[in-house]
Amino acid sequence: MAPSVLVDQTTAVPATKSLERVVISASHTNPSLQVTADHNLKSVDAPIYAPGRGEVLVHIKATGICGSDIHFWKTGRIGSLVFEGDCIIGHEASGIVLQCGDGVTNLVPGDHVAVEPGVPCESCFLCDDGRYNLCEDVRFAGVYPYAGTIQRYKVHPAKWLHKLPDNISFAEGALLEPLSVVMNGITTAGLSLGRGVVVCGAGPIGLIALAAARASGAHPIVITDLESTRLAFAKDFVPSCITYQVDRTKNAQDNARAIRALFGTSEYVAPETVLECTGVESGVCTAAYTARRGGTVMVIGVGKAIMNNLPFMHLSLAEIDLRFINRYRDTWPPCNCMP
Repeated sequence: MAPSVLVDQTTAVPATKSLERVVISASHTNPSLQVTADHNLKSVDAPIYAPGRGEVLVHIKATGICGSDIHFWKTGRIGSLVFEGDCIIGHEASGIVLQCGDGVTNLVPGDHVAVEPGVPCESCFLCDDGRYNLCEDVRFAGVYPYAGTIQRYKVHPAKWLHKLPDNISFAEGALLEPLSVVMNGITTAGLSLGRGVVVCGAGPIGLIALAAARASGAHPIVITDLESTRLAFAKDFVPSCITYQVDRTKNAQDNARAIRALFGTSEYVAPETVLECTGVESGVCTAAYTARRGGTVMVIGVGKAIMNNLPFMHLSLAEIDLRFINRYRDTWPPCNCMP
């Protein structure tokens, strides 16, 4: 899904205004977009809550529409994450601090912030180990039953809000979330300066991966897609990239062979890293055959719960590291600093 950014142009409540527990007044409403358990969308005037201890009330100014939002709307689930009732969707967001609860010292009313949507339990062994993105008790905005960011006013813990520099707009602040996904994937894959990389998929995440790979110093960079128009956009976006239109009449091995040929004839110069940004089974298979022996395939895209046709023995004999990520951790500060 294209990264449409919905910017709320309504007048904000003054940052110094004190809020009641549920409703500010009849003149201040909280329109929201909810997904229902029976795969419908509905607009609802949601309650407005005052922030508790350690919390902040944010006027959401921009929210992106993620592919996962579409998955939840159309199918009601992603893997084990199931919509069992109505829930406000959205998790890519930024806004203005309106009110701070007791104990908040890092933010003040009027601050511009980006929302890190996952709130981990901070008491399990994974949180203790710093791997809070794997916390099984995470309260993630926009995943049932936790209200998301496609609403005008949202309460969120101050710890998981990140102050935006003056040169970052609300739309750019909302896009720090998908950038965080890519940053986690690139870091986990170990993408390095001057080494070749393939980006599978020229959708929103693929384009961010393309830009981030270029910024990391990876070279050469090949980006693939089924659609020529997407590849044309990618080429205009990062002119130094090489594009490859996946041939629907070829199997994964043949497409991979054509992609590898773009790097030269030597096995050494074949791509060491493949960033698979579609989550489509055929794309993962193509990525597996594209990476050089001893290379890494990093699956960033969201796909089917079960994939039956992965080339297991090829991955095994070539010692290709097939890796995955679950969202992100510790990415907002460095993403905030990227030019």
